[in-house]
Amino acid sequence: MAEVARFFGDSYRALGEIDAVSFGLGVALGLLLGMISIPLPGGTAFRLGPAGGPLVMGLVLGALGRTGPMVWQLPYSAGLTLRQLGLAVFLAAVGVNAGTPFARTLHEGGGPALLAAGAVVTLVTATLALWTSRVWLRAPAGVAMGMVSGVHTQPAGLAFANDSARDESPNLGYASVSPVATVAKILLAQLLLSGWR
Repeated sequence: MAEVARFFGDSYRALGEIDAVSFGLGVALGLLLGMISIPLPGGTAFRLGPAGGPLVMGLVLGALGRTGPMVWQLPYSAGLTLRQLGLAVFLAAVGVNAGTPFARTLHEGGGPALLAAGAVVTLVTATLALWTSRVWLRAPAGVAMGMVSGVHTQPAGLAFANDSARDESPNLGYASVSPVATVAKILLAQLLLSGWR
């Protein structure tokens, strides 16, 4: 057992620590990837940006797992902590930044119509994603809830799905759909903006 412990390591603290060098390098590589501009027809360009670049780089490095001495995967306990902290910071930032514009939009002309249109789009895409995952893909309920959260790239929905399912199955659905949905939304937003100029 002593030789096995020396080979694999036997430190409870080490299981929860993040390798700051590999974490920082992964984020930096992701930000650099997000800055790469890919020309599109019509004189426009596609860029993953500061959200899509680290996401794609995280997928690549997570699939690699390790490159020489660099370990790219986070320890499970550290990943859970970062997930909860990230969700809290994300929801707080969205609430603080969206509060005033949301109230202003509701009071201006067309505000209720925009709110209703947003609700319809959300309900239609959620229903379509749930139907596709349950009927067509025959995914279990937890995975289906994660896929619906992933289509909307909504971490708050994922947190609710995890609490409801009482297991990790929603994370599987979210992880399989969210990266594609994020990149697709970035691409569609840039195409829409280039079409309105």
